[in-house]
Amino acid sequence: MNALLIIGIIILMGTVCGRLFQKINLPRVTGYIIIGVLFGKSFHGFLSGPILDSFAPLINLSLGIIGFMIGAELNLEKFKRYSRSIYTILFVEVLLTFFLVGAGVTFLTGKVYMGLILGALAAATAPAATYSVLKEYKARGPVTTTTLSIVALDDGLALIIYGFASAFARSLISHESISFISTMARPIFEIASSVAIGAIGGYVLHKIVLGARDKERILPYTLGIIILVVGVSIFFKIDFILASMVLGAVAANLQSKSSGDKEMFDLIKRFSVPIFILFFVLVGARLDARILMKAGVLILALVYIISRSIGKVAGAHIGGRLSGAKETVTKYMGFCLFDQAGVAVGLAIAVYSTFSRMGPEAAAAGLLILNIITATTFLLQLVAPPMIKLGIKKADEMFRDVTEEDIIDTYKVDDVMDIDFLVIKENNNIHQIIELMKKSDSYNFPIIGMNGKFMGITTLGEIRDTFYEEQMDQLVLAGDIVREIDTIVYLGQGLKDAVDIFRVKKVNYIPVLENKGTGKLVGQLEYRKLMDFITKEVLLRQQELET
Repeated sequence: MNALLIIGIIILMGTVCGRLFQKINLPRVTGYIIIGVLFGKSFHGFLSGPILDSFAPLINLSLGIIGFMIGAELNLEKFKRYSRSIYTILFVEVLLTFFLVGAGVTFLTGKVYMGLILGALAAATAPAATYSVLKEYKARGPVTTTTLSIVALDDGLALIIYGFASAFARSLISHESISFISTMARPIFEIASSVAIGAIGGYVLHKIVLGARDKERILPYTLGIIILVVGVSIFFKIDFILASMVLGAVAANLQSKSSGDKEMFDLIKRFSVPIFILFFVLVGARLDARILMKAGVLILALVYIISRSIGKVAGAHIGGRLSGAKETVTKYMGFCLFDQAGVAVGLAIAVYSTFSRMGPEAAAAGLLILNIITATTFLLQLVAPPMIKLGIKKADEMFRDVTEEDIIDTYKVDDVMDIDFLVIKENNNIHQIIELMKKSDSYNFPIIGMNGKFMGITTLGEIRDTFYEEQMDQLVLAGDIVREIDTIVYLGQGLKDAVDIFRVKKVNYIPVLENKGTGKLVGQLEYRKLMDFITKEVLLRQQELET
């Protein structure tokens, strides 16, 4: 198969499967991963073998975009507000996970170095599925903010812990002393370099977008900087996900201080949808379910998952209690930290590469560690999305990060129409009409016939002109001045249809009829009142549950 054919199949099938999983109340990302598993090496599908390596740039681009969007969520004001709970939860959940996984693996295998390495790898939380699920369900609130902050920070802490654990593990295997200074130099240099590259990229992007006169160039500018940061990071063999997070955080916070223009993030968000589908399908394709059948791997994988899950949930709970975090953060934060991939898999490959050169025992240990991380990543990629959804659902943070369009899509005309309004009858004269108008602050007035059917409308301006020009307020009837209109909606119709009419036809009033057959007037919509309602609904749903 050629690459374009494969990409077309992936996007189409991934979208369909994601939609099916959404129908059964599971996150779309789970559907994407399942499609990947079916097409990948687990079942010897067309996404197995060397073909996967050709998609490595797409996977790196996806992770770069995900890192960029997570960084964009790290608003400095929010970060300051939650900083104490963020750092406390971060250190407690990472260290507790390291300890529990290390103890469980050591007890099962009898080898301390296995516990040290797997404990360190378990500490990291993958950002990809976490961010995808939070955005799918439009989560907003303290749990969401804390989650995004922690997944942006705990990879760095995991790298530092891995540096110590790796030094101890190699010392135990080789019975040689290891220089801790040289061992720690690499992860510290990697973190510092990632932050520096991301910060420089964020500042440059801010300056470029700030001076861009042609808005159509914002997307290529933004995408170009993301790709450049990812490419430079890969060239220097440092953490490009962390660099992308810093890029997004710097750009977002600089933009908010100037024009507040968030257009580049909206453009990237819309552009990234098919890229994300490709990414998660390819992630699923790389997972090999057959590893679970290898002797000893399944039991060790289950111990690893159980102890890691307890560490994440209990660590978040204890950290939340110690820091005085909101109750929802304390209770449900841990459910959002299940995902594992990225850093854990990368470090497992590094362990395998290093241990394979240290003798038979170390080589066997390196292979087992790689198999355990691969197997647990397979299982956690399926478990993590529903757990993240459970966490934000319990915290009541689902569908709070909404836009006006989201609100419009959830309502029908019936839900928001005004049913308390004045009606002018066909045989009312101008004098009677004016008396009716005095009782209302509206500008538009519907007119109904003697048979009760809607005829059209008249306006305050039209009545004024008629009164002054004709001077026949007792002789001119409403039926003489009615203006027929074609901007009409019906009961049961989606609110989006009405909003589209307002925007396209440039009108400020729409009558609501019972149905096309009866022509009975049952309500009305006024643009100003409708937009006030929508704005209030957005603010209501975006509340961060601070009180």
